Amino acid sequence: MRHIIYDMTSTKQSQTFYVVTRNKRRIEDINYTNISDAEIRAEKLRSALKEYDPNDVKRVSVTKTQKPNKIR
Repeated sequence: MRHIIYDMTSTKQSQTFYVVTRNKRRIEDINYTNISDAEIRAEKLRSALKEYDPNDVKRVSVTKTQKPNKIR
């Protein structure tokens, strides 16, 4: 009789999320599942910052992660 051992960690794929950040900190508690939605939100933030704080426009980014709650 043969025993087959499965590695459960390799068969389960972690879901990827995209988080909009400013100065490497989350801007909101929303986790996006696709990059296009996150980029749209980041661009809206950049547009608002151009008017109020133009130096911070370059500090807005989209971070790809499998552990979105680790980003503060």
